[in-house]
Amino acid sequence: MKAGILRERLTAALETAMRNREADAIALTADRTKAMAVALAGVGDDVEIEIAQLDLPTRAAATILCFHPEHVSRLIRTGRLRARRVGGDYRVLVDDLWPLLEVRYRAPGRRRLRSRR
Repeated sequence: MKAGILRERLTAALETAMRNREADAIALTADRTKAMAVALAGVGDDVEIEIAQLDLPTRAAATILCFHPEHVSRLIRTGRLRARRVGGDYRVLVDDLWPLLEVRYRAPGRRRLRSRR
């Protein structure tokens, strides 16, 4: 898919959520849109991308999750967030951020994120 088409779809999804007027739906869609937008930063509209392969460095993942970069590194080391090591940093797939974003909008008492093993 072309990056420009993906950006248009993200914009449409956010507009649809805004019309829905459910606070949690708007917030979750905004968080997902933000994650994809950060992953697409610096990518030209004509560039062909594979959504499942979009990844981010630890610092960008921390920005999206509103965590400190060291906390994201700790999540990776403990196995709660999958990542691959590239040089001196980790790369996190955007798809692997969804459970951490969705946990914010679950009912109280169901917030615990299970470890992926």
